[in-house]
Amino acid sequence: MQIPILIVGAGPAGLCSSILLSRYGVRSLLVERHRSTSIHPKATGISTRTMELFRAWGIEPRVREAGMSVEFVSSVRDNLAAPEVERRPLGFPNRDEAAALSPTMPAVLAQDLLEPILLDHARSYDSAEARFNTEVCDLVQDTSGVRATIIDRATGERTVVHAQYVIAADGAHSPIRRRLGIATQGIARIGEYLSVLFRADLDAVVGAERCGLYMLQGLGGPAPSVALPTNNENRWMLATPWRGEERPLASMSADDIVDLVRRAANTPDLAVEVLDCQLIGIGAEVADRFRDGSVFLVGDAAHRTAPTGAAGMNTAIHAAHNLAWKLAAVVNGVASPALLDSYEPERRPSGERNLLRSRGQLQGVSPIAADLGVVYSSSAVVAEAGDRPAVIEPLSPACVGARAPHVWLDARGARLSTLDLLGDCLMLLTGVNAGAWRDAARTVSSALDVPLGTVAVGGSELTDVSGDWLRAYGIDADGAVLVRPDGHIAWRSTGAAADARATLEQVVCGVLGLDAESRRELASSFTAGMDRRCA
Repeated sequence: MQIPILIVGAGPAGLCSSILLSRYGVRSLLVERHRSTSIHPKATGISTRTMELFRAWGIEPRVREAGMSVEFVSSVRDNLAAPEVERRPLGFPNRDEAAALSPTMPAVLAQDLLEPILLDHARSYDSAEARFNTEVCDLVQDTSGVRATIIDRATGERTVVHAQYVIAADGAHSPIRRRLGIATQGIARIGEYLSVLFRADLDAVVGAERCGLYMLQGLGGPAPSVALPTNNENRWMLATPWRGEERPLASMSADDIVDLVRRAANTPDLAVEVLDCQLIGIGAEVADRFRDGSVFLVGDAAHRTAPTGAAGMNTAIHAAHNLAWKLAAVVNGVASPALLDSYEPERRPSGERNLLRSRGQLQGVSPIAADLGVVYSSSAVVAEAGDRPAVIEPLSPACVGARAPHVWLDARGARLSTLDLLGDCLMLLTGVNAGAWRDAARTVSSALDVPLGTVAVGGSELTDVSGDWLRAYGIDADGAVLVRPDGHIAWRSTGAAADARATLEQVVCGVLGLDAESRRELASSFTAGMDRRCA
């Protein structure tokens, strides 16, 4: 079986990789060793940036419909029935803050309910295939890519898959990472929690206004217990610190587990239906490297965070978002394989920051900035003069490498965000007086045979409603900004240039790792060949 991209693991990182590759026109095969998507709630917080991606893919309404009605706060109390001692933010902006930063806002939806939405959307593309109950049992690399042997765990049937690249999104204990001999750094085991998934009517206990998380300090143990709703139908999860060596899970009876939930609720007669109970090891690690030849580690395989701070799933999705457009550009012949060298230097700092954040050790960076204010530095970004921060606060003027800011625009009566102007190729956003940049974009796109969109902001067709577009993007009316398919700014010119075409050609080739002269010759010969075939 020949396939451009093999994706291993159908968690959020793998599913989003499949969706993105399909959007970029690249075929993929996703294999998952389990029989279905996750049957456990796992993560519940979906960040603003992740919701921006879901909005662009057209699945935001489904996520909103399935999401929970909760406040984005953590309530600290002795038990669920006790008075609130303190209220802490969960790191998500409130409605007013989100409206100033983004065309959307965060959501709370358990991972076992999110993954089927992602899978349905992934399967809506003809270019994507997903196989469950299928495991990679062998993987060998050579100069042509990767040869993987996959096995259907139900039938035992083996299939050899030849792929140009492999995305290893196979979890914190990644078998592919171990097969490649890639070590991890950090703390493999911070502690152990007993996780109880149960159903109980707790509305009368916690009050009408449900919080996204409850920190319970009165149950004893070396750390607070955590309780959180996992759907809108009375399903909850309780996680309490546990020492399995002192009290093995096997020694717990069903009545013991129910009693634990009732103590957490401080309601002795609470009707409790236990759905699942398991011990979970908590760790925080980062892989020594995110790439081995044609294999790329994504999600928990690359960076495993502790559950605190809702960082893990969102970090995984953002890493997939960063990698997918680069793989697609290389597979489609738009970019040089050198572009793939930018994946690790761009995503490792975020993984390391969010690891520290999950352990409460990240200082000086707000959770909102860690989500929306990431600034990339690599060969796929044309650096500006002066120092560039690794993270900026979202309302700060953008810098090269940062996420393109959200600004509301009016398109002849239709309300658009600047994020809606971005597509699946490089996009040049220009001021209204930057005709030379737009002409250059068309010339460069044709000469290099590279998809390059362009749009002017500020005229009658696309009005800057707030008057904030030029300031937010740091340019004048004759300036231009080049935005990558992942929504990060690759380059900008505050104003006009003496030779817009030559400047833009150099920039595009630099970002994509291309040699301009060789690329022009290749594009010219390709066009001539097409003319001969058409004739």
